[in-house]
Amino acid sequence: MIDEFINRNARVLITLFISILLIVITGYWYYTNVISKKTIITVAAGNENSESYKIMKALETVVDSGTYDFEIKVIRTNGSVENRQLLKDNLVQMATLQADLPVEKNVRLVANLYEEVFHLIFKDSSKISSIEELAGYKIALLTRVSGESSSFDNLRSHFELKSKIFSTLNTTWGSSTWLFNHGDIDAIFRVAEPNNEQIRNFINNSKRKGIKSETITQAQAISLKFPMYHKTIIPRGSYSGIPPNPSTDVETLGVDKLLVATEETPAHAITAIVNILLNQKRELIKTSKVAGLTKVPSEAALIPWHRGLEDYVNKEKPSFIQQNAEFLAFILSIFLLLGSNIIRIINRSKHQKINAYNEQLLSIKINVEQTSDLNELLKLREEHNALVNQIVKDAVNGKISSDGFEFFAFGWDSVTGLINDKENRLRNGF
Repeated sequence: MIDEFINRNARVLITLFISILLIVITGYWYYTNVISKKTIITVAAGNENSESYKIMKALETVVDSGTYDFEIKVIRTNGSVENRQLLKDNLVQMATLQADLPVEKNVRLVANLYEEVFHLIFKDSSKISSIEELAGYKIALLTRVSGESSSFDNLRSHFELKSKIFSTLNTTWGSSTWLFNHGDIDAIFRVAEPNNEQIRNFINNSKRKGIKSETITQAQAISLKFPMYHKTIIPRGSYSGIPPNPSTDVETLGVDKLLVATEETPAHAITAIVNILLNQKRELIKTSKVAGLTKVPSEAALIPWHRGLEDYVNKEKPSFIQQNAEFLAFILSIFLLLGSNIIRIINRSKHQKINAYNEQLLSIKINVEQTSDLNELLKLREEHNALVNQIVKDAVNGKISSDGFEFFAFGWDSVTGLINDKENRLRNGF
């Protein structure tokens, strides 16, 4: 019988089997390629010795070890200018940038990673005491894709230093230090964190004693012209503790190292990244000490916030109720007190009203018992019925309580029976 059924419906069964198989294969493909496929976010992070690169690699490790629906892919670059170009060309979704670089309209701010400062490195033997005395000197800058050339151009613009009175050379850090040691250049300009390891090691090397970082004067005035900068210091002893180098705090300019993303980068991923940067610093500082300096940017920042950053901040920000919990609790207690007093007054009014009705009912009962006149009795019945109608109306309108009405009903039945009994006796001559 089963064989006959199979033979008769073989074509239908084969079609059904193939359809189910196609549905399973399609569902599996959709799950693996659409539902469970992770978004890859590529980050341009600078050279491998930079703190920004180290922080991003630490972030990548944390994300890889978690259950996030996105992946972080960190790539090495030559610096902020290259990172900006990669963002512009849509080759990366996130990047680390110096805050003094202009960005495209679709770039949004994610976090302030740490502060970088301007280092102007000279030999003690030089007669230079500030950037204003650069005439006739040769200065080494990092490559133009690093962003430091743009920073130096802003300094030159403020001090109105013409390029013909000094010369600059764009090169790598290794080349600039070699040229400095051999006397081919007189100064090195760097934008890096205050205790940058490369600068610290270079200055502290026994063969290079007598090297110092000079003051960037007029820092406050420069920050007025270029609001992305702010006055700061290289703290005493940043390069070495004994003897302290620098020997005093060095006034200079600071600029934030930013983490930015394109506006199209998923907001939920940015929220998760901000959460890691701010709340998992213990894991990040194992790779980069300055990871502990990461913070939420100012709302007045020159670059608009990413929506994912806004979501994180709004989630962390206490609600109106949380902010004003004590005051609202006080107001609520006042309302509860007022409410309980109002309810007590209403209940007292209802109680007084039912007492008044009971007194009227008692008066009617007494008059019924004392009368021997049928007409007077009929008038008492009308008075009784009017009282009952009134109390029923008040009960319906909530002017007396149900308990009060129930109590009144017992007296009402008693008086009604008394009136009927008295009427029968008077009619029968008793």
